[in-house]
Amino acid sequence: MVHQLSFIMGLLDLPLPAAAAMSGGVFAEQDGREVPDTIAVTLEFPDLVVTWQSTFSNSRYGLGERVLGSDGTIERLSGATDMVTGRLASGVHYWPESANRADGAAATGQAAEQDHMANFLDCVRSRRQPNAPVELGYRTAVAAHHGRTWRTGSAGG
Repeated sequence: MVHQLSFIMGLLDLPLPAAAAMSGGVFAEQDGREVPDTIAVTLEFPDLVVTWQSTFSNSRYGLGERVLGSDGTIERLSGATDMVTGRLASGVHYWPESANRADGAAATGQAAEQDHMANFLDCVRSRRQPNAPVELGYRTAVAAHHGRTWRTGSAGG
């Protein structure tokens, strides 16, 4: 969750969430695990709500984020694997919301692979700000912990 959430929180420069809730359970992997394999987390920020969902039982969308706003939708896929061909789909897409951006045009781009360790070492040498600064990591970690309300004995546990 933190990897996808850090993209969203960094993109929108979000502070710590004001409220959080999580639901989920062990629904797909009936192997004795206690950690949920299906999760839905809602984080409330001052001007918006972020919903994060994950399941181990469906690979249709792979890893990625969708930011839905009044001007349009940004989708970043960082790895959806076709189960038949094994091909990995990735990239960035933008679809304007026609009611609010009638003159907007859809756009497609590529999401560059990020070597976080190389970026960190480069920033140590150059004193530049890393792709994921420590303040963003802190806010993201706190948000993820706020969303964790899983208790042994909950649905599926």
